[in-house]
Amino acid sequence: MASDKQNDAKLSSVDENTKNSSDGGLGLESILHRTGVLQIIKESQQQHGLRHGDYQRYRGYCSRRLRRLRKTLGFRMGNRHKFIGKKITVEMITDSRYLLLVLMEAERAWSYAMQLKQEANTEPRKRFHLLARLRKAAKHSEKLEKLCESPRVDAKTKLEAQAYTSYLTGMVVFELQEWKLAMEAFNKCKTIYEKLASAFTEELAVLYRQRVDEISPNIRYCAYNIGDQNAINDLMQMRLTGGGGGMMAEKLEALITQARTKQAATMSEVEWRGRSVPVKIDKARIFLLGLADNEAAIAQRERGSEGDGGKVSNLQFLHR
Repeated sequence: MASDKQNDAKLSSVDENTKNSSDGGLGLESILHRTGVLQIIKESQQQHGLRHGDYQRYRGYCSRRLRRLRKTLGFRMGNRHKFIGKKITVEMITDSRYLLLVLMEAERAWSYAMQLKQEANTEPRKRFHLLARLRKAAKHSEKLEKLCESPRVDAKTKLEAQAYTSYLTGMVVFELQEWKLAMEAFNKCKTIYEKLASAFTEELAVLYRQRVDEISPNIRYCAYNIGDQNAINDLMQMRLTGGGGGMMAEKLEALITQARTKQAATMSEVEWRGRSVPVKIDKARIFLLGLADNEAAIAQRERGSEGDGGKVSNLQFLHR
């Protein structure tokens, strides 16, 4: 696309002309005059496909960005005939673009995994490949976190690298359905971003809080699978208020449908405006349960905005 080529040209000139500041700590923001790992990621994602859920386009951008960085840094992995592996060490972090290189490697692997996740809905065998890509993304993020231990890296970038590693690690174990480990990783990520949100400007705080909102449904989903029955109510509320977007929405829908199916099995009739009506069709029971959930959510919002004068649902279910 023309817009992609224009953005790539701008970033290429930035890569070639970037110089690190000679004083103090080194942050990733020194590369593109930005303010941190998360903002670099979010801006790149929004400008290169993820606004429309196009993970393949974003993956292509990451590949081109990596190629430019390696060329500019003289850090090529061999030539077209032979691959020669190279490792980035802490001693090389005199140039902050090496950190960006590792970050883009993680993003490329993650975007490929998300692309495969979309395709796995119709081709289940691709799930094995997506798990391999997610593990690779997490491995690159661990490398980034380790490189950020350099004394030249500022404290904020170190914390963001830790949060990024926790997020990708959580994604891996979440896909493996290791709910306890996933919950621990996401909670660590959430804690770091909440601390960062309270310590920096409102513009950055909004970005950090958005990330917290993104992972909150994952945390509640893990809690439900561990055995917290109250989590299902939180998940329903999140879905009704627009939380848990993207691929997490599919899991929420499946979970809520499963919960309603269990409830429907014990419901024999519904009382509506003083009249008892038997309900014998399972699909009708599930529909009525969903309607009750929606009315309850609307009533709760009205009570929150109008005090104690909120509406009460007309549907009251009798479990017999």
